Amino acid sequence: MKRTHEPGRTRLSAVGLSAAIGMLLLPGHHVAAPTVMAGDGDAPSFERWLAPQDWKRDSDTPVLSLGRKGKFDDQHIFAPHVIFESGEYWMYYSGSQRCVDAGVYKGVAKDPAHPEKSDQRLFKLGLATSKDGVHFARHAEEPVFSFGDDVHSVVTAAILKNPDGSVHRERGKLRMYFAAVDFPHGTYKHDLYETTSTDGIAWAKPALVMENAYAPCVVKEGDKYRMWYTCIDKHPWHTNHAESADGTRWKITENPCIVMDQKWEVKDQVYPMVIKSDGLYLMLYGCYWNDDKHTALGLAVSRDGLVWKKHEGNPVFRPDPSHDWESNFTTSHTLMRLPDGSFRLWYAGRRQPPWSNLYFTIGTAHWGGPGE
Repeated sequence: MKRTHEPGRTRLSAVGLSAAIGMLLLPGHHVAAPTVMAGDGDAPSFERWLAPQDWKRDSDTPVLSLGRKGKFDDQHIFAPHVIFESGEYWMYYSGSQRCVDAGVYKGVAKDPAHPEKSDQRLFKLGLATSKDGVHFARHAEEPVFSFGDDVHSVVTAAILKNPDGSVHRERGKLRMYFAAVDFPHGTYKHDLYETTSTDGIAWAKPALVMENAYAPCVVKEGDKYRMWYTCIDKHPWHTNHAESADGTRWKITENPCIVMDQKWEVKDQVYPMVIKSDGLYLMLYGCYWNDDKHTALGLAVSRDGLVWKKHEGNPVFRPDPSHDWESNFTTSHTLMRLPDGSFRLWYAGRRQPPWSNLYFTIGTAHWGGPGE
């Protein structure tokens, strides 16, 4: 029997900034992270999160698949970001047409003034809704948000949340961060932008936040904003942390949160998703698993959001070979804790090569939590 849950909605008002905050936060400014060892003094409540996990799929079929032929999402969909809003699960996702070859620009337009003639993909933001978190229907067949220049893709969108994963509105508005990527011109550069919306459908003109950043997870904790994101200035990609007083100007923590240091992790580390549960920070992150044709999810736990201990049983969530739509990739995900203490995961799936789609399905699974 499938589980259905409706998480409670916790909405916090914005906290006024203290005059004693000091100088303004500037992009690229670094602050050192603590040097304590991640494993020092592990309490029982810490270790319980590092016990074996039993994630169960809720369906043998995707909860969302490609859009109809000719629509903006008829070739690729990925990066589901789910919130609970107005009594429903709202899933924002990136969708695109055109080719799959990232970084291979054989299709660049002959006339740079007309990038739409390129066969490189251009992602826009779609929205699907659900009453139970398992059965989704598109809000519309057209995107709810695009960058607006037919050059920059909108990928890995994330709504500002409270540490527990519930939505955090500011002055009644949703605040969304996303990576904008220039595929058609061949730069493959990822920059982080933000935008706001009252209804989650109509969004304001985006503003630049940070360069060389991908897959943000942003929370408002007390009087500060915290962000975990994928740093892509060089390979292998890793997970960084940053803090801000206003959510726009950020101090980057000097040391990475986590890097590739477990045997299963190869190539790049991506998609950090952080929520705070029972006083601890939980991070579910993606990484290439064993080769460059599979991805899986690892878990790490932290007391301060800076120093992390990884699960020795990573990856805790892997592709399911019995499902051809997710036989090779299960990443670009959202994690949510539900009122009964269980967790729900939404993730993008990709099948075995040869690939004509980046990702092309979205699935869901649940876990009862520690002690299940």
